[in-house]
Amino acid sequence: MAKTYCTCIGMRGERTARGGYDGCRASVQSYDGSIITRNWYDDDGKLQVRVGTSDGSSCCSDWNSTDFQGTFEAFKDLLKLADDIKKGKVSVVRHRDPDGTKKLAKQMKALGLK
Repeated sequence: MAKTYCTCIGMRGERTARGGYDGCRASVQSYDGSIITRNWYDDDGKLQVRVGTSDGSSCCSDWNSTDFQGTFEAFKDLLKLADDIKKGKVSVVRHRDPDGTKKLAKQMKALGLK
């Protein structure tokens, strides 16, 4: 199996594509907006992720904005933070770190919040 791999399932069935250390790009499109992603391995062998959006239908090389770029772990932390905010576990206005790990502070930083 290749180092990176893309799978797409649609009306006409499943399609796949292989990538190398340079990664894969994919876009999920509609007339009203697109989500564009890329993954790759950096020089240290860490999985990197880039996620962007575009107003309208855009292919994987047409980035209107990069909404996130960083490690795969940082991306997962960002999603966890968004879920914690939604559930009221974390306040965007005031942030505390009761267990002293500063993990939530790192997540807030990933969102661009202090």
